[in-house]
Amino acid sequence: MLLAVFLSYLTFGVLFQLFPPLLSALGKEFHVNHGTASLVMTLFLLPILVVAFPAGVLVARYGVRRIGLWAFALLLAGALVNLAAPAFAILLLGRVISGLGGGLLVIVLLWLLIEHIPQAQRGLAPGIFVAGLPAGTGLAFDVLAPLGAKLGWRGEMGVVLLLLLGVLLVFLREAPRTPHRRVHAPRLLPVLYNEQLWRLSLVTLLGYTAIIGFTTWAPTTLVTVTRVPLWLGTVLASVLLVIDIPFAPLWGAVSDRLGRRKPLIVGGFTIYLLGSLAVPVVAHAGALSVPGLLLTITGMGIGCAMFFPAALAIPVETVESEQVGLAYALFFMAQVGGMLLGPVLVGAVLDFGSATEAFLVVSAITLVGVLVGLTLRTPKAGKGTGQEP
Repeated sequence: MLLAVFLSYLTFGVLFQLFPPLLSALGKEFHVNHGTASLVMTLFLLPILVVAFPAGVLVARYGVRRIGLWAFALLLAGALVNLAAPAFAILLLGRVISGLGGGLLVIVLLWLLIEHIPQAQRGLAPGIFVAGLPAGTGLAFDVLAPLGAKLGWRGEMGVVLLLLLGVLLVFLREAPRTPHRRVHAPRLLPVLYNEQLWRLSLVTLLGYTAIIGFTTWAPTTLVTVTRVPLWLGTVLASVLLVIDIPFAPLWGAVSDRLGRRKPLIVGGFTIYLLGSLAVPVVAHAGALSVPGLLLTITGMGIGCAMFFPAALAIPVETVESEQVGLAYALFFMAQVGGMLLGPVLVGAVLDFGSATEAFLVVSAITLVGVLVGLTLRTPKAGKGTGQEP
């Protein structure tokens, strides 16, 4: 089941990150500028904000298998529309359809985890889930992007279609058959009035703003500051996420062993803060800048890996079982909000300031994350839902 969850989230990551390396090719084919071409990312994320809460209700009522099938159907439909798109507007329509499927899928996967993972592994299991997104990013950037030079972007989309079909079979093998489980929808108000969930969501928003803002703009800013080629700047920036693949499950297991989530959240933000402050200094270190950046960004990535599994384990330990899907919907909306806000905010700073100022803005966001994290009151790992220490 963990393999099914990991592969499903990996596929989500591939579909999400397939287009950044293709933006120039799309601009030339459809005669659109860079800003317009970037809508293929924005219009994948925005539908997730719309569908997250309804997804929590639907999964609670109809079960993970049925809603998971709808999710994969939308992902496949969106990919097919993209593959056949004769115009840029149709390509964007495909991304909207895929985004709706992606929003459903992530809530399904999180619910599948919390229903079938023992309490003692509630940190490890989200860690394996978290590793799927950077793995999908690496596959999109390092495997499919080079293939695109030979196959074209439509060829890449064809490969993604085959991947979706294969992972769908794995999902169907592991997803339990659960017909209508509840007549009434779960109550939303206990989630909306849960102060700790809102604090956790704010921490998540700040975390993803800092991380995606950094990974979006670090390649080009590092090229400017350190005079390295673009490919090397991209590799250095990608380490921030790729390092999560081994470390996210590891830190999730550590949080299970400690029995506490908050120390890893605060510790992860603190490590990331120190690394982000060091980046502009190390980038000007001359011959030592590249190895220095590699070590610094690796450390920042290890900090990221501390935060996400611990944070994902908290909702199930904070609310009643029927509200878990809605709690994860709130969490996921905060995640997507950060993914949308980060590139825009850091990009605006770069328009009016220097690369150093942009890195310092990332540090400031992370500092606020540390302060909000310190206010969290999280249950002891493994305690019943709704219990506070």
